[in-house]
Amino acid sequence: MKVTNDIAELSDMLRRLRTADTRFRVFRSEQHCYRLGPTLTEDELAAFESANRVRLPADYRRFLSVLGNGGAGPYYGLEPPGTFRRDLSRPFPFTTATDALTDEEPERLAVPDEYPGILEFCHQGCAIYSYLVVNGPAYGTVWDGREDFCPTGVAFGAWYRRWLERALRVLANQRLLPLLRVGMSRADVLAEVGGDWQERPASGRPVRYFEASDIPAQLELDERDVVVKVNPWPFI
Repeated sequence: MKVTNDIAELSDMLRRLRTADTRFRVFRSEQHCYRLGPTLTEDELAAFESANRVRLPADYRRFLSVLGNGGAGPYYGLEPPGTFRRDLSRPFPFTTATDALTDEEPERLAVPDEYPGILEFCHQGCAIYSYLVVNGPAYGTVWDGREDFCPTGVAFGAWYRRWLERALRVLANQRLLPLLRVGMSRADVLAEVGGDWQERPASGRPVRYFEASDIPAQLELDERDVVVKVNPWPFI
């Protein structure tokens, strides 16, 4: 029942995001326009699992059968499960990030393009993918990878929900941008709009960047902690 309820909530959130983002401000949403591909029937799911000798995680399986197969999702959107050819019948060997392993360990197992037990289901850009582990000790969890692979610590349903929640929150926070003005102090920014602002150096420049994860603008601060420039995000 919980998986069913979660999927229904994801459907509603996706509908709200489609309505809210008519200008496709969310990164690469113009690729999929918040539309999902046709759902898979039980026979189609069973055929895929039989051919690959694997059982898909319950939340992902339910997503494919109730919401859709490919399309709306983070980055460039979701890929159908049969897009890439990997051996899913053997386990994905890792439980911790591969950059923490010795050089010999991943080389002994396989090259990254041949790691078994994972589905490339979302292209992030620059040859980085989100992967769903469908076989092995990390079964059901999402990993990010290219040369190295890193666990996100969440299952597919939670991963998809996190994208929807953040996109909806940042879109709603666009209304705060007129409140951000040159001449404000750091304290003024926090008082006016709140947020989890963090500062980082601007390499080679005499300013510091001031950024919040859910407010779509980058601020530049001078040595007095005063805003000297407001840079709205080109996309969310």
